[in-house]
Amino acid sequence: MAPSWPLIKDLLFLRERLNRLLEEAPMVGTAGVGEPSSGPFCPAADLYETDNEVVVILEVPGVDLGSVDLRLQGDTLRVSGRVRPSEADEPGRYLRMERGHGAFYRDFRLPEGVLQGTPRAELERGVLTVRVEKHGRDRARRMIKVKEDV
Repeated sequence: MAPSWPLIKDLLFLRERLNRLLEEAPMVGTAGVGEPSSGPFCPAADLYETDNEVVVILEVPGVDLGSVDLRLQGDTLRVSGRVRPSEADEPGRYLRMERGHGAFYRDFRLPEGVLQGTPRAELERGVLTVRVEKHGRDRARRMIKVKEDV
């Protein structure tokens, strides 16, 4: 019996996602992106620096703002939270579920000389942007408040 078209379509989709993961595997630069979260959802992230700051950008669609927790300790920034599943308040069943959801965390090792002043974080349309000023040696533990733009 030949496989049905939906099965072939799913296998092609899986192959495409695996290829994308393998292509993105080598990280550029020496700043550590850290281990991805061990949970079912791991947000994609970018980490870059300018002359004045280090910027971390995470894709967190459906994140509950109240669940986002940002902690800065030493040279490590930890971003954690919970992404809700799709709006499924009505009784029913999913016919397909591809978007990740659940608890997550990501650790980012920041370059030396960061941590001056208080880091700033903004959440806009499912994208969390954290900015950390450079040129400080303060290694205290800090909690960061997230500001939401609607």
